[in-house]
Amino acid sequence: MDPVSQTIVVPQPTIVDSRAGAIWRFGKSLMVSPATQAVLEWTEGWLPPLRAVHARLYEREFARVVPWARRFRGAYATFQEAVSAAPASKPVGYDNPAAATFMESSGSLLPSDYPVLFWLGKALAESPSLLDIGGYVGISYYSYRDYLTYPENLEWVVHDVPAVTAAGVEIAQHQDSRGLSFTNEITSELGPRTVLAAGSLQFMEENFSDLLVRMGALPKHLIVSKTPLTELPEFVTLQDLGPAVCPYRIFNRAKFIQSIEALGYRLVDSWANPDFRCRIPFHPDRNVPSYSGLYFNRVRLL
Repeated sequence: MDPVSQTIVVPQPTIVDSRAGAIWRFGKSLMVSPATQAVLEWTEGWLPPLRAVHARLYEREFARVVPWARRFRGAYATFQEAVSAAPASKPVGYDNPAAATFMESSGSLLPSDYPVLFWLGKALAESPSLLDIGGYVGISYYSYRDYLTYPENLEWVVHDVPAVTAAGVEIAQHQDSRGLSFTNEITSELGPRTVLAAGSLQFMEENFSDLLVRMGALPKHLIVSKTPLTELPEFVTLQDLGPAVCPYRIFNRAKFIQSIEALGYRLVDSWANPDFRCRIPFHPDRNVPSYSGLYFNRVRLL
């Protein structure tokens, strides 16, 4: 069928539906904008019944299984408390097929990725051994390789849960993945010189400092990015991914940094990740307007 014929046979309802969908998407984006949410929270403060209705609607939406989402709910003292509050309609965590495959294996870089590239390039030039904690199916490996020259003897090990690493292995078999491998365990046998944690530590119940100690020989370089650090006491919220829900740590910045420095590291650089934020409905005092990135270098032996 030629292009003219294709244009003629497009039914009018498709155009109407498309316009309606665009209006719906615009309305939805407007409703979740920070400005709209601030107005809504102010209004609900004066009208408690409106807040109650909003809470019920949000609970229902949070429990709904969708292909992708990034929303938060609640403030809890521990991981266990957050898990207990998770909706029964969704699996908890990434260790399931739906959560292991809902994101692409690579993506476009954001402004806050460039400090990571700067320090990662220096670290890999010094040593090709890297552990990518919570690296999903290799997102950082695939996204950064167009911007960095990876060493010929690169050893880029992604640590994640079994369902995710299985998906990562499958993807790696069908494209160039030189030097990339996957593991479900962090042991002293890995011995990486560099550790990258890009948006993963908040999903882990274990403290980052304790995880580093389990590696035996401590890595020289630590690159942390896309991490929610605040001046608040640490707490846990729930993040809705769409196909699953996860406990999600919000760190106290000073406590987090001190725990790393106590292992003999020096904080060399820090930067903001304004591309990432955490807004927790009904808990405006717990919102994180911008995430953080940090680079540590180990300067003394313990």
